[in-house]
Amino acid sequence: MPTYVLIDVNGKKSYLQKPIKVNIISSDDAPADSLYAVFAVSGPVPVLDTAYIFDGKEKIFSGKVDSQTQEKTVNGNLLTVRARSMECILLDNEAEPQTYCMPSMPLLMKRHFEPLGFYKYIGSEKAFNGEFDVVKGMSEWSVLCRFCKYFLNTVPHIDRSGVIDITGAENNETVFLTSDRCKYVKKTWDRSSLISDIYARTYTAGGYEMPLENDKAKKLGVMRKRYVNCIDSDTRTVLTARDMIRKSNSKYERIEAECTGCVFCTKGAKLIMDGEDKNFRISEVHYALDENGESTTLYAEARY
Repeated sequence: MPTYVLIDVNGKKSYLQKPIKVNIISSDDAPADSLYAVFAVSGPVPVLDTAYIFDGKEKIFSGKVDSQTQEKTVNGNLLTVRARSMECILLDNEAEPQTYCMPSMPLLMKRHFEPLGFYKYIGSEKAFNGEFDVVKGMSEWSVLCRFCKYFLNTVPHIDRSGVIDITGAENNETVFLTSDRCKYVKKTWDRSSLISDIYARTYTAGGYEMPLENDKAKKLGVMRKRYVNCIDSDTRTVLTARDMIRKSNSKYERIEAECTGCVFCTKGAKLIMDGEDKNFRISEVHYALDENGESTTLYAEARY
C-alpha cells in the first residue's frame, strides 16, 4: 500500500497510509498529473501545500495541493485533497512578455523557472541564433514548450524530483502485463486517425510542393490530406509534418487494459502484453482505490 505524505504551509509532515478513496490520472492530454484522495482523519488539518506518494522508497507522485475539504460526518472526520504534479506551477503562472536574442535554456532558467523553484534541468546549454518572443498571455509552461519545440524539436517534462528534462529522450520504462492480471482488455482500430498525405510549403516563393506519404494509410485505403506551411510559421518544419504522420499512425491501433492492483508507471513507458505481436506506448494511466480495492487502467498506442 502506498504511503501518502502531506506537508502543510508551515512545513509539518503528516503520513497517511489507508485512504478511503484515491484517483490518480496521468495523461498525454494534460501536462500535469492529478490526484484526488479522501482520508479519515482524527481532527482538523492545517492548510496543506504539497502532496507526495511513495511506493516503498520510490516517489510516484509529487505535486502541489490545489484544494482541501474537511467534513465532520457520523462516521468521523474526512479530508479530501486535490493536487496536481509540479507542472502546475508553470501552468498557473503567466510569463512576463519580452523578446530574447540568442535564447538559451540557462537564460530561461534564470529568468523564468528558478524564481518558481525549479533549479535543475537536463539538456542543451547552447545559445541559439535568432529571436524568441514571449508574448502577453503565455504561461511559463508555454514558454518552456515553445522553446523546446522551436529550437530543440523536443517535448519537455518535469520528473518527480522537480528536474526539468528538455532532452526529448525516450522513456526506458517497460511494463509487462500478463493476461491473468487483466480484468478486461479492449482494442480499437481507428481509421479516422490516419493521415495519408501531407504537402509542405518550404520555399517563400513556392507552393505546397513537398509531398510526404503515409504508407500505412495507403495500404488501408485511407485518403486524408493535410497542408503544412513551414515558411510563415516559426514553429512548423518538415519534421513537424513527419511527426504528424507518426502520431496519426500511433493513434490508429489502441488498447485499453484494466488491471487488478496497483501498476504505477509513467506515460510514455513501453507496454508488453501476452498474446500481442507488437509493443505499445502508454499514453494514459488511471489508478483507483475505493471500497472494491485497487485497480489500474492503462491506455496505450501501438508502436510500429
